[in-house]
Amino acid sequence: MHPLEEAFRERLNRLAPQDPLVLAVSGGGDSVALAHLVRRAGRKGVVAHLDHALRPDSAEDAAFVRALAERLGFPFFAERVEVGRIAKERGENLEALAREVRYAFLHRVAKAVGAKAILTAHTLDDQAETVLLKLLQGTARGLGIREKEGLVARPLLPFSREALRDYLLSLGEAWREDPSNQDLAWDRNYLRLVVLPLILARFPRAREALSRFAGVREAEDRHLEAVAEARLLPDPRFFIPAYRVAPLLHAPQALRHRALRKVLEGLGLRPEARLIALLEGALKGQAATLPEGHLARRKGGTLFLIPPKPHLPLPPGFRRPEPGDFLAMPFGQKRLLDFLAEKGVPKELKGLWPVRAEGSRVVEVLGLYPPSEAERLMGLALEEARKAFAQGEVPVGAVLAVGERVYRAHNRVEATGDPTAHAEMLLLREAGKEARGGRVYVTLEPCLMCQHALGEAGVEVVYGAENLKEGALTRFGVRGRVLGGVREGECAKLLRDFFARLREGCRSG
Repeated sequence: MHPLEEAFRERLNRLAPQDPLVLAVSGGGDSVALAHLVRRAGRKGVVAHLDHALRPDSAEDAAFVRALAERLGFPFFAERVEVGRIAKERGENLEALAREVRYAFLHRVAKAVGAKAILTAHTLDDQAETVLLKLLQGTARGLGIREKEGLVARPLLPFSREALRDYLLSLGEAWREDPSNQDLAWDRNYLRLVVLPLILARFPRAREALSRFAGVREAEDRHLEAVAEARLLPDPRFFIPAYRVAPLLHAPQALRHRALRKVLEGLGLRPEARLIALLEGALKGQAATLPEGHLARRKGGTLFLIPPKPHLPLPPGFRRPEPGDFLAMPFGQKRLLDFLAEKGVPKELKGLWPVRAEGSRVVEVLGLYPPSEAERLMGLALEEARKAFAQGEVPVGAVLAVGERVYRAHNRVEATGDPTAHAEMLLLREAGKEARGGRVYVTLEPCLMCQHALGEAGVEVVYGAENLKEGALTRFGVRGRVLGGVREGECAKLLRDFFARLREGCRSG
């Protein structure tokens, strides 16, 4: 067995242990070597070839790959997409679009055949070029090529192009060369043909060093991505993408930028520095228009990502608000627009929010009315908070719902002289082991002590207002299922009134 085959087999079994596999084969030396190595490893798969139609002879590449697949006994899938024409029509970057189209094709093939992995032929040289290119372009995220992303695995990353071509020569196999790879107008080709040879002449192990550097960064990135994602607290009350502002604003800038990149990617946008800067401004109250018509606007404690009108969903049985609409409530009626304003809906959405109505009488506002179970139980927590207010305690109330049972408590720090007598802690002491699997509704975001105790007890958290000084979620990020901002205005007003009274008392004393 060739030494390269043995090393490849070990990596393949680690990265993609299950068949079938999709082999992305362009016809170049690296991908042809990939096909032979997979075949000699005894693995099962299909060969997938996308013709980008960027050269007059591209159809010859497809024919070559088809013949290779037949010789190796792999089923063959192919597709032709005129990427150049599409990029010109859309005004998009050709390289980015070609990559997007290629991976979309590969994933379609994987779905069709039930593949467990998609193998691409990225090599040690590709890794070195990518690291250099991104450093020179100032791209901070994803410095190198990851060996595994979702279904995509890259088993050839430790191997050089030279080693793979030597392997093919030892088998007496041919491959095709793409003449566009010699065009120095492309930055990657310039690095490959001009810059890297100069570096390797002075630093022969430069490719390996750059690859190690990329590996270290990838490990760090995985950790930082998880920490950054903990700063994203989605607000599910709204039918469009919306996130709580405080956990983002109080994050270190590096983590906040990572979190905002994920927000942009969730909208299908490239996480460019200028777009991150726009979202930074939106967090501070400056509305920003993003590409493709998205609008980022902060309203209260929520950052809304408003898609263009044609993309706003309208569920069956719902319509848009109309002039004269009023909300039918148990104790009277209210103008629909006033109700939406009270709920923190941005002005751009007031005329678009899905409602279900009988004539002008609105009976349901999507996600906002009738009141949810969370709002009902937060109402009970507010009752407890008002008791604390009357007793001179910091007005924090909480209820713990476990099945059909509801426990209630409010802060009793001053009454007991116990600094741990927070509403949440009192609930846990009362419920004991019965608390596990429950959900606490608390008017103020839990402090670190309470959040840790709730987490240890297996209790989910729903809170009203953010605790900007001591809040565990605001300061350290969200872990597990959390909902924030429920009846935020009422919870925050109670706290403001309490501290205003306290300051007034200090002045008069």
